[in-house]
Amino acid sequence: MIVVKKFQSSVLSLLAVAAMGSATVVAAEDDVVARIKPVGEVNVADQAAAAAAPAATAAPAVAAASTAAAPAAASDDPGAALYLAKGCMACHGADGKTTIMDTYPKIAGQSVEYALAQMKDIKTGARSNGQTVVMKGLVAGVSDEDLKTIAEWLSKQ
Repeated sequence: MIVVKKFQSSVLSLLAVAAMGSATVVAAEDDVVARIKPVGEVNVADQAAAAAAPAATAAPAVAAASTAAAPAAASDDPGAALYLAKGCMACHGADGKTTIMDTYPKIAGQSVEYALAQMKDIKTGARSNGQTVVMKGLVAGVSDEDLKTIAEWLSKQ
């Protein structure tokens, strides 16, 4: 199927070149790249660097959340540090209550068992929907011990 799509794109490109001239196609491709560039730059920065200097390197939505992250970042709790380092605050807010979209769950105050079960289910794929796609990628590299530490911190919020 991918080969077919590439073939169709190639045929369309060739037809476009024949019909409009190569300069027009190059300009059109540059326009597309310019329009999608901001989308491609969102959340691609190294998470460790973003956690170390969130205001300087984060996207606008994340930068706004990082301003509210100051109390969590100031905490000596290892769960708070992991929550910030793993990028949880980007969607769930610095406090786990102030999400960037109403459809994202407020995770603060949940029991340790519930929060941990949800994170593990997303990690294994047992829980899978449109909203878990991004989180699955984030929790894939997080140990079960670190997930528990985050869940414990969230339960106290």
